[in-house]
Amino acid sequence: MSDQDRQPDKEESVALREELARVQEAARKALSNLRDEVDYLREAQDPDHRDPDSVTTQVALQQEIDTLRRMLRERERLVEDTATQCRHLEDELEDQYRTCDTLKQDLERNKLSLDASREQMARVSRERHEIEEHYQDLLASSLPGILPGGHANRPASRKSSTVSRFIGGLVAGLLLAAVALVVWMQLDPRSAPVALWRGEKEVASPADASPKTSHGDAQSAPDEHSQVVTAGERSEPVPVKRVRDRLSDGSFGPWMLALEGGDFSMGKKLAPPGDEEGPAHVVHLARFLVSATEVTFKQYDRFARATGRRLPSDFGWGRGSHPVVDVTWEDARAYVQWLSRSTGRDYRLPSESEWEYAAGAGQRTFFWWGNEPGQGRAVCYDCGTRWDKRSTAPVGSFDPNPFGLYDTAGNAMEWVEDCYHSDYVDAPVDGRAWVERECGLRVARGGAFNKPSRSMHSTARHSYAPETHINAIGFRVARDE
Repeated sequence: MSDQDRQPDKEESVALREELARVQEAARKALSNLRDEVDYLREAQDPDHRDPDSVTTQVALQQEIDTLRRMLRERERLVEDTATQCRHLEDELEDQYRTCDTLKQDLERNKLSLDASREQMARVSRERHEIEEHYQDLLASSLPGILPGGHANRPASRKSSTVSRFIGGLVAGLLLAAVALVVWMQLDPRSAPVALWRGEKEVASPADASPKTSHGDAQSAPDEHSQVVTAGERSEPVPVKRVRDRLSDGSFGPWMLALEGGDFSMGKKLAPPGDEEGPAHVVHLARFLVSATEVTFKQYDRFARATGRRLPSDFGWGRGSHPVVDVTWEDARAYVQWLSRSTGRDYRLPSESEWEYAAGAGQRTFFWWGNEPGQGRAVCYDCGTRWDKRSTAPVGSFDPNPFGLYDTAGNAMEWVEDCYHSDYVDAPVDGRAWVERECGLRVARGGAFNKPSRSMHSTARHSYAPETHINAIGFRVARDE
């Protein structure tokens, strides 16, 4: 090969070597850069090699976050304190409304009683004069020879006049006593004999709210599925019937009272805007059944043992006929589901509107017996019973309301089906429970042995997390026909 042929090959070889050198140099630079980035990342992850400026910045940011958190907690406390003060003011305002209404009612009642007494006194006075004149005529007709103006007849006239006055005074006294008795019964009908103001021949308040036979035993079931007793005649509203469904083991479930339902006004009449007990609104309820008493420990324990569920604590008060407490909303739901399976009936927790209708028993007062809690009507913090502030009482320890339900005020609060809402705006008006898919709070109704009397009136509401189980919350059950 000539020199001229070798020259192009030599130039191409030199060019290839130069290109290879450039590629090697670029690879070395890239490798060096990768090593530097790895070292930087390692130093960033190592707290001992962090950049002092970045560490200082992070510390300052963390301190600022902590400060903001403290300020947020302080603001939350202030909001909670303000809300508590607002609730106290609302309670005081409600108490003033209640006191004013009570005074107005007392004044009106006393005015009516005074007018009635005056009319009675006037009538008695007229009847007394008529009786005296009648006896004067009788004496005159029986003794025609006795003349009022004759001297010989003056002793006889004085004698007849004395007899007349005595008889007239006796009759007038009897009439006055009858008037006083009537007025006394009008002013305080509870002081009169029970058979007079209740319109009953006999009154009984059994602890288990179950009808009795003449031998004192619970009536037997008319069929294999349920036990039904028709209510007797009473002067106040009563349920159409009482029912006990038979469980799968042959025993009976709670006594259930059939209520007619219909339209009723739910909520507090004078509730200001935003009050949780308002606004008042009309709800239409279909016929439904509700248990006569709160579910007892005896009834719940049977369910807990049958399903392996936790036995709630009785806090040393005794189980048996005491209302079950220390149960969550989920526990109450599990009980009604078990009751449904055991009886073949659709048991459930009552809706809020059903509970209020049943507890109020058609009355328009704060409590079913009137506007004042009084003494010895229920168990609460200041109700004047031996259980106040100490424990619940056995169910049925006090008189039932006109529907036949026991302990709808005080003793233990009762879970209902509804989610808690801050007021009744957009609430259902057909008796359904107001629920959503996600429900952070549930409603409990009625008062409790450790809560003040103002918290147990028929429209009072309480909210708790569904997993709450305390010594003051139990429940009663409902079902459709």
